[in-house]
Order: sequence, then C-alpha cells, then structure tokens
Amino acid sequence: MDSEPVQRREATADEAKAVAHPLRIRILQVLRGETLTNKEIAERLGSTPGATLHHLQLLTEHGFTAAEPVRAGARNAREIPYRATGKTLGLTFNPALPESALVGPAILESALENYRLAPESGRHSETSVTLYLSDAQRSDFQGRLSALISEYAGTRHGEGVQKYGFFSAMYRAGVSEPGNAAPVSETPAASGMPADGDLREP
Repeated sequence: MDSEPVQRREATADEAKAVAHPLRIRILQVLRGETLTNKEIAERLGSTPGATLHHLQLLTEHGFTAAEPVRAGARNAREIPYRATGKTLGLTFNPALPESALVGPAILESALENYRLAPESGRHSETSVTLYLSDAQRSDFQGRLSALISEYAGTRHGEGVQKYGFFSAMYRAGVSEPGNAAPVSETPAASGMPADGDLREP
C-alpha cells in the first residue's frame, strides 16, 4: 500500500537559520536512522563535544532533533541519546528569503566535507554532466529524481543494508551563448533540502 505523500510547507526564518550551518546538517544526517549521544556524534563527525552540543541544542530547540530517555553509559554515567525527528521532510526552503538562501551553501559545504572524509573504497559513481533542458524538462527531471530518492529513503536497518550518503545539485551553467540572456544562478535548495540533503533525514 502506498504511503501518503508528505505535505510540505515553507520553513520559517527561524527554522531556516536553525539548519543553515554545515555542522548542523551533518548532525541531522548522522542521526538518520540512529540514536546517538552528543559524544558519539562528535566522534562520528570529527568534532568536539562542546561544538556539537551547541548545534545539537539549537536543532532540538527548533524541533529538528529530540532527546531520548536518559540511559546508563560507561561507568554508570548518565547519557542522553538524540534522534532526528524528520522535520525537514515537511519543509521547503525558498532561496528568495535571506535566511533560507543560506541553506543551499550549507548543504554544499556539508556534502563536500562528508565526501572528503569518506574512505576511497566507499565512494561510488561520481558524475558531472551538462544538460540542455527546457523549463518543463528540467521540472520533469527534478521530479523524477526526487521520486527515486523518496522511493529508497524509507529503507531502514536490515540484513545487508549499509548507510550511504547521497548528494545532488542542479544549477544554471554559467556560460553565456550568443542570442541568450545572461544566465541566472540558482540555489540548490530551491525546492527543499538533501537529506535530511534535499537534506532528507528521517
């Protein structure tokens, strides 16, 4: 049975500011399908607990992450695990708004950092291509790609399942041609974030 499509709304200025930082986006991505403590998040991201805690608290304040019940850690220390709430799945980020315009560059920076830190054996199928599309073709291309991502985004833990990161960006090529108007740049977050990239986390 098909699941109901997610109803999206435009992010508020405060919501956009809350995710418009590369480290906060990486926190959401590392929490996809997992619950981790602040210390564990810092270790995964190569950061410090102090730095990640600041960003984690801001994400939690705006509902992008949530604290789970306290659990006993090593030497009976009290630990607070966090999870991603999936809030970004219901938001779009309009690049015409100053706060939302910061989301696209943050996605790009976080994606490049994640890729840089990935082992070479875990990197797959890098592609760069130039396409000539009408507005209708571009919309169709983006819609089909988004549908494909959504189809696989629901996959959870299971036998033989590994966690992968995926990033895509579409932009107006900065090459002027005779008879054509000067190209206008487009922000990769125009229709929503990539997690979560379109930022889709759970």
